[in-house]
Amino acid sequence: MTTEKTPSMQAQPVAESTSTRPVVAPAVDIYENEHEYLILADLPGIPNDGVQIRFEKGELSLYAKRPDATLKGEVIGSELLGADFRRLFQIPETVDSERIDAKLEAGVLHLVLPKASKAKPRQITVKATH
Repeated sequence: MTTEKTPSMQAQPVAESTSTRPVVAPAVDIYENEHEYLILADLPGIPNDGVQIRFEKGELSLYAKRPDATLKGEVIGSELLGADFRRLFQIPETVDSERIDAKLEAGVLHLVLPKASKAKPRQITVKATH
């Protein structure tokens, strides 16, 4: 996933609960290319305004809240309970924190963490001397 010179991104799967609601560590996939890191987090049933992302001191925290079902009628079976989703990531210094971007699409959060210009590999041209 990473090269020897690129620091790896570490994910911490669980966080402390301060309520009686279930706390879930969402499943994530983490990708890296020469320009950015991409984190895909599975957040089923979460509305756009139910996600909070914070970056501070090299740590990216993800918090999402899935509301309890509010459909009318008698409940005859329920497996999708309200829950809190929490996940913490230790972010390498090579990430340009000012350009972190997030979007929620079809229950999957896409977090794009661009690498800083100085962290990107570049080709050095060798000039001939006369």
